Amino acid sequence: MKGEYMTTQSSDPTVGAAAEALRDGSISIPAKFEAIGFLSNAGTMRKITFTIPFKQVADQLTFDRLLERHDFDAESLTTPGQRDISEKHAEKITAFLLETDRPYLGTLTIAMPESQVDIEVLQPIAKHVSLVKLVVPVTSENPIVEDGQHRVRGLTDAWRKIASDPFSEKYAHARRTLESSSIEMTLLLEGEPSVLSTIFVKMASTRPISASLIAIMDSSAVQNRLGQQVTRKSRYLSDRTAYLGAKAAQKLAASKGKKYDPLYPAAAVRSAAAAIAGVGVRDRTPDQREDILVQIFSRRAKQEGWPLDKVIEVTADEIVADLDYAFTRIPGWNRMAADELSASEFKAEYVHSSAAGLHVIANVIAAAKLAGLGTRRVIDELAKLPWRRDDLREVTVDGEVTKVHELFEDTLVRTAFDVKTGDYRAGQAGATRGAYEEAIRKVIGALASNSEEMATMQAQPVQFTLGLVSAGRGRPRKKQA
Repeated sequence: MKGEYMTTQSSDPTVGAAAEALRDGSISIPAKFEAIGFLSNAGTMRKITFTIPFKQVADQLTFDRLLERHDFDAESLTTPGQRDISEKHAEKITAFLLETDRPYLGTLTIAMPESQVDIEVLQPIAKHVSLVKLVVPVTSENPIVEDGQHRVRGLTDAWRKIASDPFSEKYAHARRTLESSSIEMTLLLEGEPSVLSTIFVKMASTRPISASLIAIMDSSAVQNRLGQQVTRKSRYLSDRTAYLGAKAAQKLAASKGKKYDPLYPAAAVRSAAAAIAGVGVRDRTPDQREDILVQIFSRRAKQEGWPLDKVIEVTADEIVADLDYAFTRIPGWNRMAADELSASEFKAEYVHSSAAGLHVIANVIAAAKLAGLGTRRVIDELAKLPWRRDDLREVTVDGEVTKVHELFEDTLVRTAFDVKTGDYRAGQAGATRGAYEEAIRKVIGALASNSEEMATMQAQPVQFTLGLVSAGRGRPRKKQA
């Protein structure tokens, strides 16, 4: 059929000449895409790695141009599939690219059958590695995205924002940065759907980064920057904040001539710092915490006439001053500050050894600030409360005498009889949000019962801003018909 088609068309001299030129190689089939890269192997699979300008990726290698992506379909054996795209994750990448001076996205991985790619070896580089020219002809299928679909979506949207208004001052810096940037890509010469799906799962199933390590490493979020400064500046938290695995943390501490003595995870310190800064317990998600904190910092920046960096620095210094003072006053913490107690001993003896306990203290300090009280005065009163696990009292339940914690039963701790010791012991109650929010209310209530001054922390505006009560009484009930 192909030969018959060519014979029929040869009656036209122009078409015939073009066909002859194609056959002898003097002209080539137009290309969808071409690049110079390095051909190498991944076992029996071949791959080509190359670098192309950011603008070219954003203009050409997008899902509405040359790249294909499909949500995974269990019933399809012929179409390589992906997990669904999280628009929120893609939006974060877009925001990052529009703000950063270093728009590095790592390597994007695409794939297509080797039969669909023309490869010309230009020069051997090393054993099993060659410099090549790759051409994807217009007659070929589009490559699929194997790894990096969120980055592709993010960079596409970032470039479209820039291109929508070429003269925008808002995006002028981003335009210059991205136009001078390039992206590394790897083309897997593979078309078997089951192979590509397996590779994707294995690549996407690497060990996730812990929330605490993200809190310490990632400086793109203001909540992380605040938490990092509090962690580093605090006299009593800097060496007691955990963000690595135990083995790595012990090795790091030893290299500094210190002993690893972890107390709170970095993510908990970050949340506590945000709470004291004014977020309180309104942060139902990390994104919500970030939005609230940005609003708080923006207001202060405007009031003081400061840049954001200074607002974060000053806020961190204020938080460190409060937390370090609390460490010298609150039972258990004060013994750690005096090097009389290790973190493990503290955890065994005191109820505020969990992240929930840290949140309780942080939010009471936040309430004090909102009420206009001196934070040190409130911390001194906090120090008078029962923080030990063995601060128990007897109660009668269903006619039976038992013991419960004096203040934190069913919030920070839950007391049970220990048959091994023959006595009652207060163990962890579980760090649920509802539990530690109730613990905050109980602590504020306990302080208020002893002082009219402290009772100002129970005022509705303070409780609302902290997030412990809603703005109003809610919708009226519907009348019964």
